[in-house]
Amino acid sequence: MRKKSGKLLLMLCVTLLCTLFLSITALAAEEKGALTAVDGNHITGWLKDNAESDETAAVELHIYKDGAAKAAKVITVPEESYSEEAGKSYGDGCRAFDYKINWEEIGGSAYKVEACLVSGDEKTLLTGSLEYKPAPEALKKTESTSEEIGPGIPKKEEKPVEETFGGYKKGESLGIFKTTGYCGCSKCSGGSGLTYSGTVPQANHTISADITILPLGTKVIIGETVYTVEDIGSGVDGHTVDLYFSSHQEALDYGVKKQEVFQAIAE
Repeated sequence: MRKKSGKLLLMLCVTLLCTLFLSITALAAEEKGALTAVDGNHITGWLKDNAESDETAAVELHIYKDGAAKAAKVITVPEESYSEEAGKSYGDGCRAFDYKINWEEIGGSAYKVEACLVSGDEKTLLTGSLEYKPAPEALKKTESTSEEIGPGIPKKEEKPVEETFGGYKKGESLGIFKTTGYCGCSKCSGGSGLTYSGTVPQANHTISADITILPLGTKVIIGETVYTVEDIGSGVDGHTVDLYFSSHQEALDYGVKKQEVFQAIAE
């Protein structure tokens, strides 16, 4: 009888320890926020406020340029850059942020961005670091125009040049979309080899979308790439787009990201 009682007690202790370990692991793994996108004008992401704290958390952006180990600039995202409404797509108590960045002020030609959640004296590194490298034509931000301010006295002015993407420029923002990846294999698209519109899908070009929101043939800019809506999918509904990749592994590696989608306007 004593042996059985001892075994039962041991099993109970093991069960309690396992439950406690899993609970601690789940709490530790709870995501507090993430960076979602970086482009020529914006750094976007989200954070989850601590419901047990009276202090409002903020995001601190650490920007590294040209491979340097020390941040070239540290920016605290201002209050007006947050949106509770946009944050609802990430869960209860979350806020999305969209910080307008001026890369010219930082200098350099390639950047890495990290973000920290700041609450009181505590700083927590958010999920994911993102890299951004402007297209060669985007590095030239100004062009000179001359104008006479008097007889024979020219005046040089600096005129901003809009950032372009392969003959297109960014138009109106269409909002934040969930983006995923797919390929031409039987698991992803039945292996037919053709899109819903009858074209051969291409990486960095073809996307699948809800055509009640983005009709077939619509061109959009996501990140630094111009995409064309050529396909549909059973799981692609509402503000979701599926990016075509050349291989199944690339599609898996892409995962799920929240990205801002812009209209692509031909120059």
